[in-house]
Amino acid sequence: MAGILPVSFEYRTSLSPKRLARRLDKDLVEHRPTLNIMSQGRFMRAHKFESCFYGCRTSADEFQVFHHQAKKRDGGSTGFFGRIVQTENGSLITGKFRKPVYTYVFAAVWTIVILLIALMAAGMREFAAAGAFAGVWLAGAYLMLWDNKRPIVRAYLENLPAEKPGEADGEE
Repeated sequence: MAGILPVSFEYRTSLSPKRLARRLDKDLVEHRPTLNIMSQGRFMRAHKFESCFYGCRTSADEFQVFHHQAKKRDGGSTGFFGRIVQTENGSLITGKFRKPVYTYVFAAVWTIVILLIALMAAGMREFAAAGAFAGVWLAGAYLMLWDNKRPIVRAYLENLPAEKPGEADGEE
């Protein structure tokens, strides 16, 4: 269930919004996950032997962060979809940990197709086949919605300089 529901996250940092945006641009390998699964596959092949954080800034104050592990095909893994908000002492990062949209779309299609096949098998009184397809659905749903990247991405965000009480960051 943890892979289905988005989880909110907030973190205060002493970096100004501009410096935080520059830090994200420097740290992240530029890649914007889209519904095009081929694009994601090309990115995973290009970074097959290296672990990296990837993502993009979608606007001046919005960004996405994902983690890719070397020798893994982890394109539909949990990522952070966040926003940078200016505060007195730096920035506030707010957002949600969730799967990319294409993972939810694929999980819905998977569920509908397997459900229809299981219902057809049950309608033909092949209850063993219906049970087998229910097991296949369960295994697929587990693999698609399993959440193992949230702690890694969260550690990356929490590694940014924390806000110190009473410290004011000068404007640039």
